[in-house]
Amino acid sequence: MKNFLILIPILILHLTLTAQNKLSVSDCKATHLVCPDKVSYLQVGDPSLILAEVVPELPDLIRIKATGLFEKESSLTVVCAGRIYSLILHFQDSEEITYHLKSFHSEKAGGPSSALMPDYVMKELCEQILLKRKSLVRGVKQKKDGIKVQLKTITQKNGFLFFEVRITNKTNLAYRVESFHWWIDDKRQFKATNTQEYQIEPSYRHHEIKVIPGYTSVREVFVLPNLVLPNKRVLRLEMIEKALGNTGRRLTLEIGNKDILKAKELISN
Repeated sequence: MKNFLILIPILILHLTLTAQNKLSVSDCKATHLVCPDKVSYLQVGDPSLILAEVVPELPDLIRIKATGLFEKESSLTVVCAGRIYSLILHFQDSEEITYHLKSFHSEKAGGPSSALMPDYVMKELCEQILLKRKSLVRGVKQKKDGIKVQLKTITQKNGFLFFEVRITNKTNLAYRVESFHWWIDDKRQFKATNTQEYQIEPSYRHHEIKVIPGYTSVREVFVLPNLVLPNKRVLRLEMIEKALGNTGRRLTLEIGNKDILKAKELISN
């Protein structure tokens, strides 16, 4: 009897949290999730039932819509601001179409590997990389309207990959960085509303570059968890310029699995 009484509040709490994480979607209305920060991962349970995407112009906004009427439930997993949100989606024509992600129950993201290398160690290793002038990766670059982005080196240490990127501005005007996006995607990109790409949030960025002055070259290091890409998948880095009316230049690097597998061990000084 005592154990039964203990279980009652636990069951009530579980049912309450489950109810809190239910979201209504429809095929005639778009539902939006307002997130507290940039979304680093988004995945729907059944892509044939649900279309979900991060709005390109607003990386902290998720747009969701049903492909049609469905009876069974589906799911949506979102990682944002270091928290994991697992939502249950059901078909219902609701008047409320905008929700704040923080109003749902979440769990802290990151496992034991996140503590393998503190930020101060990553900082020292990034500085060590930037002191060198070697170029070990060939052909991973893009030029557009006087701006050039090039992958210089890939190294690895203690379960992390260090991507050294050089950005060159060959114009008179400063290039103002809106954001950098990392994600895993298909080699061939298809035009579709539903995005099943795997977005990655870097574990560390060394300089947090915001502006590249005219006729200047800068180098940045991004630290990502170790990864190996499956067949027909690539790792992409997109740099977006901050400009009025979404007119900024976007440059994208496409990094293949063969380049990642060649990453050399970073030897600490």
